[in-house]
Amino acid sequence: MGAAKEIQDFDELRKLRLADEGYIVITGAHAVIHKVNSKCITTENFNTKVSINDRKQGSYFWVDSIATAAHEFGAKRCKLCKPELRLVPPSTFDA
Repeated sequence: MGAAKEIQDFDELRKLRLADEGYIVITGAHAVIHKVNSKCITTENFNTKVSINDRKQGSYFWVDSIATAAHEFGAKRCKLCKPELRLVPPSTFDA
């Protein structure tokens, strides 16, 4: 399976968002996968969950794919930012 990495601080989150690759999984009562630059990912929420609450009620993780998020965290797609699968067109199967 792919890569998953816990995001330790805001600077690391900022760098990941600037790179604009992969997805963010927020764990807690339920694990939810978001687009890396989704408006759902806010500085305030990150600081509350990671810094202030010291990850007691969940964490933020960077993952390389939706499949990794589902396999490692049982994450469901966010209903607001709706990260999509990158599908291979069936026309390329014969090539």
